[in-house]
Amino acid sequence: MEAAARQRYPGPLRPGAGRMITCLCAAFAGLVLICAVVLAIENLLAAGFLFERNYNEGWNVYNAQRLIDHYLIYDSNYWRVNNYPIGSFLIVGGLDRLVHDLLLSGRIVSGMSFAAIGLLGAIATRSFGGDRVDGVFAAACVLGFCYLVAPAWIMVDDPQTLGEAVMLGALVVYRSGSRHRLGLLLAALLVVSGGFIKHNLIAIPLAITLDLGLRSPRKLLFWLGSCAGFAAVLLGLTQLVAGGAFIEHLLSPRNFTWYGSRYHAMKYLRLFKFPLIAITVFSPWIFTGRRIVLAAWGALSIAAATVLSGFEGTSYNTFQDAAVFLGIAAGVLFCELRKRICRREMQGRLAAVVFGAPALVLAQPIFARSPDAFRQVYNVRTLLDHDRNAQREFLSEARFIAERPGPAICESLLLCYTAGKPFILDPFNSRQYILAGRLDQRELIRRIAAHEFAVIQLRGDICDDPTTKECHILHSRRKFNRFTDETLYAIDRYYQIARRSQDGTFYVAK
Repeated sequence: MEAAARQRYPGPLRPGAGRMITCLCAAFAGLVLICAVVLAIENLLAAGFLFERNYNEGWNVYNAQRLIDHYLIYDSNYWRVNNYPIGSFLIVGGLDRLVHDLLLSGRIVSGMSFAAIGLLGAIATRSFGGDRVDGVFAAACVLGFCYLVAPAWIMVDDPQTLGEAVMLGALVVYRSGSRHRLGLLLAALLVVSGGFIKHNLIAIPLAITLDLGLRSPRKLLFWLGSCAGFAAVLLGLTQLVAGGAFIEHLLSPRNFTWYGSRYHAMKYLRLFKFPLIAITVFSPWIFTGRRIVLAAWGALSIAAATVLSGFEGTSYNTFQDAAVFLGIAAGVLFCELRKRICRREMQGRLAAVVFGAPALVLAQPIFARSPDAFRQVYNVRTLLDHDRNAQREFLSEARFIAERPGPAICESLLLCYTAGKPFILDPFNSRQYILAGRLDQRELIRRIAAHEFAVIQLRGDICDDPTTKECHILHSRRKFNRFTDETLYAIDRYYQIARRSQDGTFYVAK
């Protein structure tokens, strides 16, 4: 046993010292894991209630339902564009055969993906030289950081977390099987499958490609060929099952602003400034040897998220990949600190300072928000009452829409879906097409003027001051715009407010 300890931690080691340090590290890692799990309790409790968590939930439910009903979801109707790959719709639709609730099926898939990210983060950390304790700490940081960077996307019906889990699985397979063609082939399959779930996850594929180019140029061609082959097969299946306009839908236009990039990047840096500083300071310990792929993934994920978050409709969720990287890098640094303490026989106060200070810095974002999370757990009845009230109000709004015959427009797409209304307009993406000159908004305005829609639900009042005679729309850089000003003014002209509630304002024909 002592010989094994010496082999694992080169240098002199007093009997029992390594065991004591490992026990203390395990206790600390377990504490961080508990705090990380508690952070997501609110999302877990809300998963079983029917109300909208974010805009994408209704959009994903509608498209999954259309696929189940054998409609082409990539057709020529650009008033309801589908710019997501088909993978998540197939998986959620498959689970729905058992659950019989598309929204809940999507949330279950997202919750399982969130748990898988933590498990895969632990496995990845061990593949980079960590022990079980380091894996537990990495899993805690991965779960905590992934939640903190985009809490509105955890355990909701959205494919971002599922795609992240599949991509992280590809990295784990690559790390364990890159010496063999079969391992590379499986990693390529997972990478391409992840891309057909969420196409903005490009950092891990690029990092693997770069790592192969530097370390095994002979295998690079096999890797690229495998990825291209799997992509061609999945592309053909997508066009066969869901429509031939897949590529055109996937590359649908988006407005871009550098303000969005800067805003979301600064949020990431402010949120994780302490672990980022620690990882930067100790980077010579972390990014060595075969860990170059980890460094490449980190740099690429932060750069890609910064650029992609500048496009309208993207948000904090683009930084989930960068948050997962940060959690694994924290686990590797935790491992290196622990090894060096054991190697130098540090005990007592010196060991506590040398190890404890950096470890606390790495977990700081999780600890900083844990008190609020534990208070929510303590007041769980209040939290559940809030969810029940939100569901009750949501169902009341859905009944209000359902009772009015005819089509409806909903900025909360889940409301129209629950009310049984057909999917005729995706407010956000149709606006992007109008701004790009690929749709004529006069057609929509004509239908509004003709009172074709029974109800139009918006996030709030159109006019910033309803008491004034002239309507004025107040704009903000941080506000999501899902309708053009001309459309909103037409709604104000031909429709009137009939109801206000938690999900916004409901307009009916004058």
